[in-house]
Amino acid sequence: MTWGGLVWRNLWRRPVRTVLTIAGVAVGVALIVALLSIAAGVRRTAGDLIHVGRSDFGLFQRGASDLTRSVLPESLAGRIRRDPGVRDVARIDLHVGGVRGRDSFLLFGLDRREFPARRLVLVLGRAPRSGEVLLGDRSGLGLRPGDRLRVAGGSFRIAGLYHSGNRFEDLGAVLPLPVVQRLNGHDREVTTLAVAVSPGARPAAVARRLERRYAGLAAVTEPGQAVRIDTSSRLIVSAGWIFSIVALVVGGIAVANTMAMSVFERTAEIGVLRAVGWRTRRIALLVTCEALSIGLLALGVGLAAGYAGAEVFTRRSALSTLVSPAFTPGVFLWGLAFALGTGILGALYPAWRAAHLSPAEALRGE
Repeated sequence: MTWGGLVWRNLWRRPVRTVLTIAGVAVGVALIVALLSIAAGVRRTAGDLIHVGRSDFGLFQRGASDLTRSVLPESLAGRIRRDPGVRDVARIDLHVGGVRGRDSFLLFGLDRREFPARRLVLVLGRAPRSGEVLLGDRSGLGLRPGDRLRVAGGSFRIAGLYHSGNRFEDLGAVLPLPVVQRLNGHDREVTTLAVAVSPGARPAAVARRLERRYAGLAAVTEPGQAVRIDTSSRLIVSAGWIFSIVALVVGGIAVANTMAMSVFERTAEIGVLRAVGWRTRRIALLVTCEALSIGLLALGVGLAAGYAGAEVFTRRSALSTLVSPAFTPGVFLWGLAFALGTGILGALYPAWRAAHLSPAEALRGE
């Protein structure tokens, strides 16, 4: 029998116990995968949002449940513009609404005199007139100039298609700023201020200065900063790490219990292996391989469960519907590390116990 066959046979001597152990470890893997994929999705969305119009960074309301629910007075734009490190400021109001069966379609309210609107490249149709909309060329709605875009609160004729170079922006549509403010019920308020810094100025330094000067203002220069500002995401990440640590400990105990019982039930068998020349190192390696196999099986189940859980959670939680989980290679590697870590943790005592059984004691069944 091959080494792999021996490990596999030993695992399934008690199938119910093995399945329950795999399920326990898989819960921890699923937590890690869901947590990290949601955090990666938040960073990706934030990275797109803070660079709308090719801005250097975005200003948001500190403590907003998520970045798209930020509310700032648009009069703040004039004061920000007077900062010596600021070259230009643009007001942007965001509206998330249902369009043609998509409940997370994004409308950008822009002032055509400000730089995000001036940087739009018209690829089809003509410039919009009053009350008309421009549609992103990656919206995927199948609409063309002359069609109407219907959203909650209004119907707008499509004047043309635009390209901005920002994935987030090109998936949505652009309307005049006052129109989107009316849809949101915002009276002279905006979601974010897009800031372009002066030549030679460092965006991070300008952002820190503005945060110190205006209480309650959060400047996001890097996508990773969104989690510390977005209260929903911060709560999810903090709670997720706590639950994951608990799951690691509980999963390790479950694997240790399973492997300890397996060693106890196979005492005589281990004695035979020792008697025919197996070294203690090889006995310990066999038990460790069995524990790691449980972790790898749990990894497969946990990845699937984590993927499904992250998708469901982002759709039904307080997170913006614009945030979708990002299943990056890093997410997989963390799930793998958790699964293998649980297996190693659970194998420590059983492997030590099996390796230190003397052949005589083992053959007597002690």
